[in-house]
Amino acid sequence: MRKVAGFVLSLLLLTHITQEARSQGISAEVFAGTSWSLPTRLTVRQPNEADIRFRARYHTRPWTGSPYYAYRVGYNNWSAELVHHKVYLENPPSEIERFEVSHGYNLAMVSRVIPSVGSATLFRIGLGLVIGHPEGRIRGKDINPVKSFLGGGYHISGLCLQAAVGSRLGVAEHWFFRPEAKLTAAWARMPLAGGGSATVPNIALHTLFGFGYRRQR
Repeated sequence: MRKVAGFVLSLLLLTHITQEARSQGISAEVFAGTSWSLPTRLTVRQPNEADIRFRARYHTRPWTGSPYYAYRVGYNNWSAELVHHKVYLENPPSEIERFEVSHGYNLAMVSRVIPSVGSATLFRIGLGLVIGHPEGRIRGKDINPVKSFLGGGYHISGLCLQAAVGSRLGVAEHWFFRPEAKLTAAWARMPLAGGGSATVPNIALHTLFGFGYRRQR
């Protein structure tokens, strides 16, 4: 995950050098939470095999294996964040023994905050990349690992966007809690060992609770 974290920090740096300073502060937040994914169409393509297409249902299992989490760093009204989203296939057809994107279906995003006048509630919209790590076994063969630019089986797999709302609840000078809800939509295509790919779109509702630090400049 170090390379994923480096990628997110690079996105933040890019945001920093392309925006005017507005003296509204810097922040850092960490979150735990969970998500609920809508059924979406999963497509698996493998060499010399018929395509597998069906309406897939997923569970998140936020505390199984690598947990669900998120972290975010912000400057002025812009932020970069990583949501370690996870999906476990719950209705596999006979050809699929196991399929999951649990290390995970990472959403690396740059977001713009839209403050609510006279309120601690913040609205956020964002756009970014899916960094996927698929795992499982299809037609008797493991689907990972596959060499990748990022290493460790992580692949830049697609695009994602989000809309979120959350409140900042102060607990001490500079320190705060933040409950947040977000809707994400993503499209991702992930390579499989032995050739082929899995196309894994995802639409999910997330609920998170975080702890953060903010300092005015």
